[in-house]
Amino acid sequence: MSVDEYPKLKTSVPGQYLGYGLQPVRLCYHLMSVGTGCRVSLEQLDDIAIHDPSGGLVFEQSKSALSGNPAADKSPELWKTLANWASLPTSLLDAATAFRFYVTPFKTGNLVHELHDAKDGVKAASLLKKFKTKTFKGKKGVGVEPLISKFLGGGDEACLKVITLFELQTEQDPIDAIRQKLLVTLPEESLDQYCAAAIGIAKDDVDSLIRTRKAPILDAVAFRRKLRAFIRKHDFSKLLASTTGAPSPDQIAVLLNSQPTFVRQLMAVEAKDALMTVAISDFLRATADKVIWADRGSIVDSSLDELDESLIRHHTMAADELSDTHAHLDAHQRGRQLYHRCANLKMPLEGQTLPGYFVAGEYNCLADDRKVGWHPDYESLFPKGKS
Repeated sequence: MSVDEYPKLKTSVPGQYLGYGLQPVRLCYHLMSVGTGCRVSLEQLDDIAIHDPSGGLVFEQSKSALSGNPAADKSPELWKTLANWASLPTSLLDAATAFRFYVTPFKTGNLVHELHDAKDGVKAASLLKKFKTKTFKGKKGVGVEPLISKFLGGGDEACLKVITLFELQTEQDPIDAIRQKLLVTLPEESLDQYCAAAIGIAKDDVDSLIRTRKAPILDAVAFRRKLRAFIRKHDFSKLLASTTGAPSPDQIAVLLNSQPTFVRQLMAVEAKDALMTVAISDFLRATADKVIWADRGSIVDSSLDELDESLIRHHTMAADELSDTHAHLDAHQRGRQLYHRCANLKMPLEGQTLPGYFVAGEYNCLADDRKVGWHPDYESLFPKGKS
């Protein structure tokens, strides 16, 4: 099976930044920027919410403008956001200190500027009066009229608060703000790698909370402490940065159901579901990394061949050792032992440190090509030239 036949990873979706979506990028930026004592949540109260120590809340909706203009006067995204804010419970409205509408790349509109400038009661009341007119709302049930009506349905007090606290923020590249935070102390040539790592740390931390059914909210000071420790530990001039986020459960399920050779190789040694899921994720990420690193010129293509030769050599030696020292195990157990020994191998590429999943992913690429296998009889079970 060729690379093109596998499900595309998240990085193939427009609006991805260094392998991550817009919301994790904004989460990372705010964790690097907010004051001491603040916390930042992801998709809890809003796309992003900043919780200050005094109980104040900044609500942020993050919008990608790659395929349209969410800041246009009659944009459904704008009016849905305004309506949702006006519908917030009173306790959250009372705590709000800003309602931020963030758009990237740069887009704008007349109405968002009017909202942004309406910081006093007179301007806010004038805008609200305008929104109530039939001329502005348009024909009932047509276009964004239902969303405007929903906004107005929040009541004058809620609408006026949303208007006076509305902020428009639009910029061309959301990564630039993070780069500027790191540029003071880190080498410019490695900034994208450090940015990707910082965003990845923020996303991994919040994903971990979600998996354990905890509130997806991170402490900014704790995040910055963790990021500083990471930077001290790693020299990114010698690190190949991951180009992808973890694949979605749907992407993993598609590949599992299609049962390519590397999956069947794992099935042949009765790999557990959890191991299978990790193996498919590693395979997808490593496959994407190889293509993107080569396209960027981060590696020389022939270096991957050299790496594969080393991995195959290690596989041969590990399999031989297991046949001597673990002959008492059945074929399935020995196969799983061999997989673990190979997948846990640490090996550089062109002297650069690889992401933790890469060697395991590359071993699954080799297993897909039948160059290695886990079952002692894999060569007869999966003969080359047969699908």
